[in-house]
Amino acid sequence: MAGLISGGLMVIAGILIKLFPPKSINSVYGYRTRRSMSDQRLWNEANRYSASLMIMSGLVIAALGLLLRSNLIILQLILLLAACVITFMLTEKRLKNITHSQGGDMSGRS
Repeated sequence: MAGLISGGLMVIAGILIKLFPPKSINSVYGYRTRRSMSDQRLWNEANRYSASLMIMSGLVIAALGLLLRSNLIILQLILLLAACVITFMLTEKRLKNITHSQGGDMSGRS
């Protein structure tokens, strides 16, 4: 049950960011890291990409919750944490690749 709830919340968050992406860089809503907030194009891509990852990982967590039939909260928290870390790592890697393909730091900083 906990897997369905945490996975479902992750899917809902991803869908909300897909449907209502933050229009401009802000400190309240969206995928906020130093890299994503350094440039509007990176900000837009980070939010688009991380929302997709959140939806996918939320579905995986929900499916695992059904398959494992475990109410162990600690297991569900570990799965949720792993999904968040993987989403962060993959999104940052994508932003880094975009920055490098554009010839350096898009913010103008070295």
